[in-house]
Amino acid sequence: MASARLALARARARSGVLAGVAAVVLILSGVGTAIIDQAAGAAVTALRERVAAAAGADGAVRWEIRRSIDPEAQAEAGAAVLDRTLSAETIGWDRSAESSAVPLGDGTAPDGTAPDGTAPDGTTADGTDAAAVGVVLLADPAIAERARLVDGVWPDATSADEAAAIPTAVHRGAADALGLALGDTVELADRRLQIVGTWLPDDARAPAWFGEPLIATGSADGAAGPFLVDETALDGLPVAVRVRWTATPIIDALTPDSARELTGDIARTTPALAAQPGIGEDGLTRLGGLPATIDAATAGLDAVRAITPLPLLLLGAAGIAALGRLGTLLAGARRGETVLLRARGAATRQLVGWQAGEAAAVGAPAAILGASAGELALLLLRPGEPRSLWIAAAVAAVSVLVAVVLLAASAWGEARRPVTRSTGDDSGRGTRAAALGGTVLVAVAAAVSLWQFRLYGSPLVRSADGGTAVDPLAVLAPVLVLLALALGALACTPFVSRLLERIASARPGLVPSLPLRQLARRAPMFAAASFTAMLGVAGIVLTASVAGTWQRFDADVAALATGGEVRVVGAADPAAAADAAAALPEVVVEPVVRREIRVGPETATLIATGLDVLPQVAPGLPDDVQLAIRAIDAADASLLPVAIDEQLAASTSAGPGDRISLRLGSADGTIDARVAAVAQVVPGAGEFGVLADRAELDAAVTAAGARTPSADELWLGAADPAAVVAALDRDRPGGAVALARGAASTASLVSPAITALWLGAIGALAAALAALIALAAALGASRRGEVLVLRALGAPAAMQGRARFAELAAAVGTAIVLGAAIGAVAAWATSAELARAAVPGAPAALTPAIVLDWWPLVATLGAFAVATAVVALIAARAVTVAAGRPGREEVR
Repeated sequence: MASARLALARARARSGVLAGVAAVVLILSGVGTAIIDQAAGAAVTALRERVAAAAGADGAVRWEIRRSIDPEAQAEAGAAVLDRTLSAETIGWDRSAESSAVPLGDGTAPDGTAPDGTAPDGTTADGTDAAAVGVVLLADPAIAERARLVDGVWPDATSADEAAAIPTAVHRGAADALGLALGDTVELADRRLQIVGTWLPDDARAPAWFGEPLIATGSADGAAGPFLVDETALDGLPVAVRVRWTATPIIDALTPDSARELTGDIARTTPALAAQPGIGEDGLTRLGGLPATIDAATAGLDAVRAITPLPLLLLGAAGIAALGRLGTLLAGARRGETVLLRARGAATRQLVGWQAGEAAAVGAPAAILGASAGELALLLLRPGEPRSLWIAAAVAAVSVLVAVVLLAASAWGEARRPVTRSTGDDSGRGTRAAALGGTVLVAVAAAVSLWQFRLYGSPLVRSADGGTAVDPLAVLAPVLVLLALALGALACTPFVSRLLERIASARPGLVPSLPLRQLARRAPMFAAASFTAMLGVAGIVLTASVAGTWQRFDADVAALATGGEVRVVGAADPAAAADAAAALPEVVVEPVVRREIRVGPETATLIATGLDVLPQVAPGLPDDVQLAIRAIDAADASLLPVAIDEQLAASTSAGPGDRISLRLGSADGTIDARVAAVAQVVPGAGEFGVLADRAELDAAVTAAGARTPSADELWLGAADPAAVVAALDRDRPGGAVALARGAASTASLVSPAITALWLGAIGALAAALAALIALAAALGASRRGEVLVLRALGAPAAMQGRARFAELAAAVGTAIVLGAAIGAVAAWATSAELARAAVPGAPAALTPAIVLDWWPLVATLGAFAVATAVVALIAARAVTVAAGRPGREEVR
């Protein structure tokens, strides 16, 4: 009982330091929970959003084969394979059958109008030549799940008025184009269709529709429809009929692991279908880009793993450093009482147990509160993401365990000191030697880790199975560099403090002589706050560098991948797509020639566009591309001036001013060109690119007697690219596909990791602030006698307060300056590689430019500086108040 009371009295006497321990544990638990659980939930959310954003064929997979003479047996064979190879938990599938275009038959009415709506002059309602129109029949039992009736009813065996007519519901766009209405009949060669309903897709871009232009508009490539019929109506058609099994993922069930398994299941399904008896032997094909979409999304998640460990390592390093230093501070403050207790028979085990119990007592509630706060913040800020209470419990437990171990270790080290000296102190040489040895060890580890990091170019390495893995040594490089530099700076601060003390001692007055003397002589106590402040500030600077560099690099890669703010490709009628785009508000349209050519031994991609309007349709291109455009404009036009990328320049040994030959193809001949500039990457070309002005290319081709190349894609400049993409995807003019820069950006995948990195850095700063508060409390408790002595010697209370403020301000201010320098060095060494690793598929020739994300950096450092100033002012105020009233020692 007496032992418990003594332990409680010891804890109350050092409540300020123990409060600092609790604060650090709370920060570790709360921020650690938020980082880990957010990373896990964000990975799932980003994957689902990326796959859900895939439109048409990019979001589905389809197997097609000619319809068998026994369609029921074929359907059962396909279902048996798909049910066996595809997990019903992550992907669903539907079977449908569709005919090729069926020619219209003759069934002209007495008024001269054909049953299909064809006028006597041989045209349909929209002016199309009826002879060129065929109808597409579709049998799809699941269509009602993704389409809606506009008029009438869905077809069934009893919905037709004429016994000999086959009931059908026709796409509303096809009905309008053919001039059909409910009750009309469409005469085919050997059967008659009667319109009983019209329908429209709920979303023509949905993966289940596979991006078919016919579904979007109702007519495409001389065909109209689809006409929805019962599958028996497809028997005996004079055209080919194909059966399709279209599979789409169940978005809400996807996780990174299940998505990777799904791509393997899809790959195994094709040979399994081909080998299945009864499926048919006539041209089984697999279509669709779902596997590629999943691969791209999971590759992005793999790339995020280059950054994900960094916030945890930064937070953990700062937290461990703060707890270790607080443990040392607590043990040093108790040095006298520890010697007394040991002299009276207290065992080392008992002293260690008391301090470990204190750590557990203050740490457990703080850890529970921190983990709960972290989970609550995630629920409020990122609703809908999966959460794991096991993560919160594990992080809380680890945070408490770290605090218990570090404080117990500091108590053990203090209790093991010899008791023969009244002060319980020794010369400190062993401690300094151990600290120096630890610093050297961390420096060596940082050098090896950084060497491996720079060797690989990122923390990611290629694994044996062809995937990517995080190298356990290289991933430590950024944090080890911060630790090594911070430890080195900390080792130098006593020497700097002594030098400043000698300089200040030559000046009259207590300030600044007294504060600098205290800094020099109490260096171990101030080290707790100085080291964690250096580490936190360095982490913030590194985070700002990684965030800014990634944002700039990702924007450059996206701009180079798409060219314009919106890229329109795949249009069967580019002129129609251009007219539709130009009709949209605030849109600039520029046709682009894209051709595969030969330059020397290499196959390259030629991009020819109007360079005078390129800044309008493609703002934000890298600086070297803009310089290349100006070089082309200023070049001599006697030969076609072009810009080439660095890879092509290296492969062909061509540079500015050199003459090269562009072989456009066997039918288009060869033209001579002169290199006006070399850029890292040519926009829209990928590797081995050539950039030219379209008008100058046309002139050069005409002069060479070759065929003028036509534009085959469009680059659009738009005030609202997302609205332009939505409009073009809705109307699909000419069957075009619109792509915004956002589709090529990694922001949806990487942004959560960058947010986590900011959280880790801010958590490290918060741990430093907690260490500073604990230091201020410990100084106030251990230096009461000094305040009274100085007062007795005539030192005014205000002067003592200013001296305490100067001590803390000098310690933290120096730490902030050194931390910023350390962070700058670490950023220079690692941020470009981290940014590149976070953007998979970036051109190898494109070099990330190191850029700081200034506003969060300034705001965070400003808030930290204000908070530390407040702590110093409160500590100074406490000293001023204590020095202004008599203490019990003076009364006695």
